[in-house]
Amino acid sequence: MKGNCSSRPDGLPPLLFKKLKYSLSQPLAMHYNQFMSIAYVPCEWKSAVVVPVFKKGVSGLVQNYCPISLTCVVSKIIEQIVSDRIRNHLLANNILHCAQHGFLKHRSTTTKLIECFNDWTVCVQDRCQMTVVYIDFRKAFDVVSHEMLFHQLYHYGICGNALLWLKNFFTGRTHQTRVDSSLSDLANLSSGIIQGNGIGPVMFFVIY
Repeated sequence: MKGNCSSRPDGLPPLLFKKLKYSLSQPLAMHYNQFMSIAYVPCEWKSAVVVPVFKKGVSGLVQNYCPISLTCVVSKIIEQIVSDRIRNHLLANNILHCAQHGFLKHRSTTTKLIECFNDWTVCVQDRCQMTVVYIDFRKAFDVVSHEMLFHQLYHYGICGNALLWLKNFFTGRTHQTRVDSSLSDLANLSSGIIQGNGIGPVMFFVIY
C-alpha cells in the first residue's frame, strides 16, 4: 500500500498502519486468524467509497473514468495475505496457464508482448499462417458473476473456511461514489470485483 494520508471509510489512512506496523502486527494477526477460523468479515470491510480516476479522452464522458474503490486498510492487509496464499496455491499446483502474465510477480504486459513478438517472428520465419485475436477486458472487473467465481475457486481447490470467507467478503457489499466532497447514495454490489483492493487481481485471473 502507498503510505498516503487519504482516509478510508473508517477514517484511518494507510500511513497510520505503516508508522505503527511493529505495534499493530501481532494484534492484527490474532484478529485475522480468528476471523478466518469462523469465516467472518466485519460489515465495515464491505463498505467502499468509489473514486472515479480519469484515464484519457474527453473528461466529460463517464466511460473515460476508472472506478477505484477505497476500502478499510485493515481489510486490504488481510486481502493481500489471502491473495498471496491463493496465488501460491495456483502456482504450486500448476493451475495457472503458462501464458498468464497479468498480476504475477516478474511478469507484466512487457513480458507478454516479448513472448508474443517471439512467437510471431517464428511464424513469419517458418512462413506459417497466424491468427491474432484481441479481447476487450475494459469492463471485465465490473461484470464478474460471484456465483461463477465461487464455483471456479472450489474447482481449483479453494474450499473450507477460505472459500466461506471469500463468499462472505463478496456478499452484502455496498459502495458509494465520491466526487470532491460529495457522496452519492449507498448502492449494493451484486456483481463484479472491487477495483483498488488487494484481492481483486487474483480473483480476476481465477475467473478468466
